[in-house]
Amino acid sequence: MASVGSALGIGSGLDLTTLLSNLMAAESVPLAKLQTQEVSIQSKISAYGQLRSAISSLRDAVKGLTPDKFNGAGAGSSASDVATATATNAATKGTYALEVVSLAQAEKAVSAGLESSTAQVQAGAITFTFGSVENGEFIPGEGEAKTVTIEAGKNTLEGVRDAINAAEAGVTATIIHDGTGARLVLTAKETGAGHAFRITTQGDAGSDGQALSFLDYDPASAPDYSAGGAAQMSRLQHAADAEFKIDGIVMTSARNSVSTALEGVTLTLAKEGTTTITVKDDASKARSALQSMVDAYNKLLSTVNALAVNTPGASKGESGTAGPLAADSLTRDVMTRIRNEIFSPVQGATGAYTSLASLGVSFQSDGTLKLDATRFEKAMATDAGAVARLFDDEAYGEGRSITARFQAQLDAMVESDGLIDSRLDGLNASTKSLQTQQEQLSKRLEQIEARYRAQFSALDTLLAQMNSTASYLTQQLEALKNLRSS
Repeated sequence: MASVGSALGIGSGLDLTTLLSNLMAAESVPLAKLQTQEVSIQSKISAYGQLRSAISSLRDAVKGLTPDKFNGAGAGSSASDVATATATNAATKGTYALEVVSLAQAEKAVSAGLESSTAQVQAGAITFTFGSVENGEFIPGEGEAKTVTIEAGKNTLEGVRDAINAAEAGVTATIIHDGTGARLVLTAKETGAGHAFRITTQGDAGSDGQALSFLDYDPASAPDYSAGGAAQMSRLQHAADAEFKIDGIVMTSARNSVSTALEGVTLTLAKEGTTTITVKDDASKARSALQSMVDAYNKLLSTVNALAVNTPGASKGESGTAGPLAADSLTRDVMTRIRNEIFSPVQGATGAYTSLASLGVSFQSDGTLKLDATRFEKAMATDAGAVARLFDDEAYGEGRSITARFQAQLDAMVESDGLIDSRLDGLNASTKSLQTQQEQLSKRLEQIEARYRAQFSALDTLLAQMNSTASYLTQQLEALKNLRSS
């Protein structure tokens, strides 16, 4: 709407500017109402954003309720630089002496040096066979040999590296530059004595470059790489199993992560040395995960109260204000669904522990949640397996676990096309409609103001002319009066 000018009334002496302002203020009442409605809708859109954020935080906390958190056992190491340990419900509580004699290693070999990484080699095929070295002889394993094709046009040392890595042949390839040339380093992806590799090649005699046979390698007879640099494919590291002792009993493992030595315990070997592994009851991870969920729910409740609950007096018609979502049924629906998840038992679960409520999660008088740590730890000590199954989607059927069921409810609220999005779509459409109406009304108000201004200008001119005429007549009458008196 155009601003009211200050030139009106100069000719007539009337306060036409104020009159025009008052008229336009009256005409603008519908526009002000539309603007108020838009502000209210924008407040709701912002409120839904806050609600979505709080629900998403709760969903993240619910996702953290995984069965591994509820294993009820903990394992520690007195020397974590030597080895670390984790435990499940199957672990037997106790203390174990662990000595790491040697770590598992992967077979690693290095080629003779070429002039550069772009040096040309023959096109052809490289075959990797995996197995073990026994009594000075390579014994192939049960797995199939892997063949990598070196194509013409890509037959450089870099091309060999790229082809091996792209083939997923169980070996990774890198190029090193040691000052005498470029060398190809090949490393088995898996550790253990049974994952040594033998390399055989078949070069294309019709292609130029270094004979592909420079990569031939037999772990049973290959020389160790020396500081002076080997002139053929040589061994950097031989494949080996880890060797360790538990309470003096000698054991081996193809990997440095060992889950078969102590039932329910996974050992991760890090270096040679000794340590003490202690397995004991430990509900701390589970308690922390549940407390995070409780805290996220309480934050959501606080958000809902701020957005949807009338402040003191508002519900009684007294002074007070209502939240932007006070009249929206969605907030009540959201909280009702979430509360049901707290109390609803897992379908198929039996015994003392079937729901969050049975684990010590309960509502307080103010509507907030509280985790009874003592009750929860008693449940974990009594039957940690039963507790863990409540959060395992494989225990009672897909979608029945507390985590899956709870997350599905929250997903329905915050994901695309969910409950909140459907509300926002309607509000955004209303905002667009209100903005269109405001634009149209503003243009109409500009036209009305222009008409009033034209009418007032004409009135101002007419009154000015009449005032001028009246002044002239007054002067003439005064002149006639003076002539008669003389």
